Amino acid sequence: MDRRSFLRKSVIQTGALITASSALTGLSGCMSNDNGSGIEPLPPTFPGSSTALPDTPPASGVFKFPQSVASGDPKSDGALLWARVVPNSADDVVTAAADANFQVKLRISSADNAALLGSNTALGGNIDSEVDVPVYAFYDNTVRHKISGLKPATVYYYQFTAGDSRSKVGRFKTAPAVDADIDKLKFAFMTCQDWSVNHWAGMSSLAREDLDFIVHLGDYIYEAVGASYQAGAVEAAHGALVLPNGVALPSGGKYANTLVDYRYLYKRYRSDPRLQALHERFAFVAIWDDHEFSDDCWQDRETYDNGSYNAATGGDNVAQPSRRRSASQAWFEFMPAEVSFTLDAASGINNIRIYRDLKFGKLMHLVMTDERLYRADHLIPEAAPNPSTGQPLGEIGARYMVPEASLAAVEKQKIDVAASFGLADKLTMVSMLGTSQRAWWKDTMKASTALWKIWGNETSLLKMSVNGAALPTAPADLKTRFILNADQWDGYNGERKDLMAHLSSNKISNVVAITGDLHAFFAGEVMDDYAAATPTPVMVDLVTSGISSNSFFSYFVGASANPAFAPVKPLVVINEVAAEGIAIQMLSAAVAMAAGVTDLSNTAAVQAAVMGAIGAGKIPAAAVSATPGLSTAPINTFDETLMGNMGNTIAATNAALAGASKSVPAMTLYGLIAQNLATALGIPVAFVPAAEVVKRMNPFANPTTGVPPAINNPWIRHADSNAQGYAVVSLSKTELVCDFNKIAPLSAGVAPTTPIASVKRVRVPVGKAQVTLG
Repeated sequence: MDRRSFLRKSVIQTGALITASSALTGLSGCMSNDNGSGIEPLPPTFPGSSTALPDTPPASGVFKFPQSVASGDPKSDGALLWARVVPNSADDVVTAAADANFQVKLRISSADNAALLGSNTALGGNIDSEVDVPVYAFYDNTVRHKISGLKPATVYYYQFTAGDSRSKVGRFKTAPAVDADIDKLKFAFMTCQDWSVNHWAGMSSLAREDLDFIVHLGDYIYEAVGASYQAGAVEAAHGALVLPNGVALPSGGKYANTLVDYRYLYKRYRSDPRLQALHERFAFVAIWDDHEFSDDCWQDRETYDNGSYNAATGGDNVAQPSRRRSASQAWFEFMPAEVSFTLDAASGINNIRIYRDLKFGKLMHLVMTDERLYRADHLIPEAAPNPSTGQPLGEIGARYMVPEASLAAVEKQKIDVAASFGLADKLTMVSMLGTSQRAWWKDTMKASTALWKIWGNETSLLKMSVNGAALPTAPADLKTRFILNADQWDGYNGERKDLMAHLSSNKISNVVAITGDLHAFFAGEVMDDYAAATPTPVMVDLVTSGISSNSFFSYFVGASANPAFAPVKPLVVINEVAAEGIAIQMLSAAVAMAAGVTDLSNTAAVQAAVMGAIGAGKIPAAAVSATPGLSTAPINTFDETLMGNMGNTIAATNAALAGASKSVPAMTLYGLIAQNLATALGIPVAFVPAAEVVKRMNPFANPTTGVPPAINNPWIRHADSNAQGYAVVSLSKTELVCDFNKIAPLSAGVAPTTPIASVKRVRVPVGKAQVTLG
C-alpha cells in the first residue's frame, strides 16, 4: 500500500458528481491507484444509463481552463474546489458536442505561493495533497472536488493539471476550528452582478481586500438578456450576450430556458478576468436569489406575465419545472458549493438543497437560506383584478406599491384557510422558507453557541412603507400606506414575525442578516412586530447594493414617470425645475387661502385669487411663472422618504434657489413665510431664523408649526438607494463593523480606474440589536 498524503473517495449522488479526498498529515510519497481505502473513484450513473461509464483515462495533450478555478464553503479542515477543463481546441463557452471524459491532477500546498496567485506557474514548496480527479462531459467538463483533512485557519494554494497544461493558481483559507476562541474575522458580501449593466471594476477593488472569504447572496447571473430593466449603460468590456436558445420576453429581450442557456450565462460571466480573480483569491459561500432561475420567481413559477386568475382559487403563474431543474443543475455545476443534488426525475424541482450552515470558531455561525425554491406565491397574485379598472394588477399593486392593509387582509385570509384545512403549518400559504427549512433555521439558531449568528438572507427584512395619506395633493387611491416591495419579507410578514418571536422567546442574541437583492445599501433594526404600538428590535439587517445592477432608486424613478404616480413622484426624485413648481403650488395655495378660498381643488378659484393678488401688487407675476434655465439634474428624495422626514430635500432645494436669487417663486415663498413668522412673533423680518423659514417650505409639513410628517420607517438607520457596490464585515468580540463600499459610476462606457467613490461605516455592538453610524 502506497500512501501519498491523502485518502480519496468519490461521492456519487444519483449522477451528481462530487469527488472528495482527505489529506493525511505527515505522510508523503507517490500516490498509487490502490490507496488502501478499498474505494476507488467511480464515474456517475447518468440518467438513462443502467451501468456506470468506464474509468476515465488521464488527460494527455494540451488543455485550458477558460473559467479559471474557484473554491467554496471553507470548513475547518478543507473546502470544495472547482474548475472547468476543456481541450485547447474547444470553444471557451460552447459545450463540446462529443463526450470527452478524462482525469486531471489536483495539487494543494500550504507553502507560500502568494507570488504565483492567478498565474499558470507550477505550485512551489511542499505539496500537502495530490489527487486525480475525473472530468465528465456530462457536467460540461466541470470539476467539484471536496478536500478535507487540512489544518484549520490556514491559507492553502491549489492548482489543476491536465496533460501538458496547468490552471491558474488559486487560494483559499480554511475556517478556524469550531471550538477555536478567535478574536476577529473579516469577510465581504456581494450580490446582483448583471453582466449587461454598469461595470465590474468594483470586483478589482474587492480582490485587493484582506478577507477570510466572500459571501455571495445571489443574482450571480441574470437569466434575461436585453430586458427592459437592463436598458442602462454597460462597459465596453462586456460584449452583448446571445442565448443559444432563449424565449422572448413580453417586454422585449429573451430569457434563458434550457440547460444550455444557463450554462452559457455562467461561462460568459466567468470569462471576465475580474470575477475570475475574485474566485482565485477567496473561497465563496454562495446561495441563489431569483435571477439564477427567473425574475421574482417562486418555486418553479415565472412572473414575466400575470398568469391566470380564478376567483375561487386565486391566481397562479406559469409553472416551468423543466426550466427550474435546468437552472438548478447549471448552478450546481458552476458554483463551488457543497450542496446536495440529484438528477433523479422523481425528486421534481426539489432535487437540490442549498440551505446550509458553516461555523467559524466560537466567533461566528453562518446560516445560509434559500428564499426562492420553497416560497409560496406572492400574497396578492399579479393576475388579481385591479378594483378600479378590472384589469390584472401586474407587478404594480401585487409585488410593488401594495396597500399595506390589503396585504395584511389577504395574509390573514390565507392563514385562516390553512387552519380550516387542518394543515399543521398555518404559514404554508404565506411562507418564504417553507415548513422544513423554517424548522431547520429555528433549530440551527437555537442550537448555535457562536457569539455572532450571521444569516445569509436574500431579501430585506426591514419594513419599507410610505404613507400616502401625508400627501395633500394625492388622489384618493394613493392616500393609504403602501408597502414598497412585497417580493421581500414585507410580503411574508407573518413568517417574519414568527421567526422574530423564535429569536426573542429563546433569547437568541447577536443575530445579523446580511442581505442582497435590493440594489441599495440599507442598515437597520428588524422588529418583533412592525405593527405593534411599541415595536421591539430583535436583530439587525445589513443590505448591500448590487455590484453592477441598476439601482433601487432607478426602478422607482421609472415607475414614478407613470402619470398615475405623478402625485408621489416628489417622494422619489425632484430637480430644480420640479422644486420650483412645488414652490409655485405652495405660494398659490397660500394666496388662495388668504383670499378666502377653502377648496384648493377648485383650480379656477385658486387661479382667480392668484391673479387678483398679482393685480393688487401683492406678488409679482414672475412668482407663479417657471424660471428658464433651472437644472433638470435629478435630486434623490427617495432616501429621506424611506428613512427621514418627507419634503426636507424639497424645502432645502427651494431655500437654496431663493438664497442664490435663482428663482422668483422660491424667493417670494421664502419672503412670504418669513413675513408671516415676523408678524406672528412681533419681530423684524431680518431677525426671523432661517431654519424656521426653511422648515415651513416643506410642502408636507404643518405650515403653522413647521413640523414635518412622521418618519415612514424609523428603524432604518442608513439608506442609499442609488448605488452599486459591496460590503465588508469585520467581526470581533465586542462589535460588528460593516463598510458599505459605493462604486463610482460608469463614464463614457469605461469603468473608473478608482472604483470606490465613498465608504459608509455602520456598527452593531455585541448584545444589542442596534445600528449606529460612523
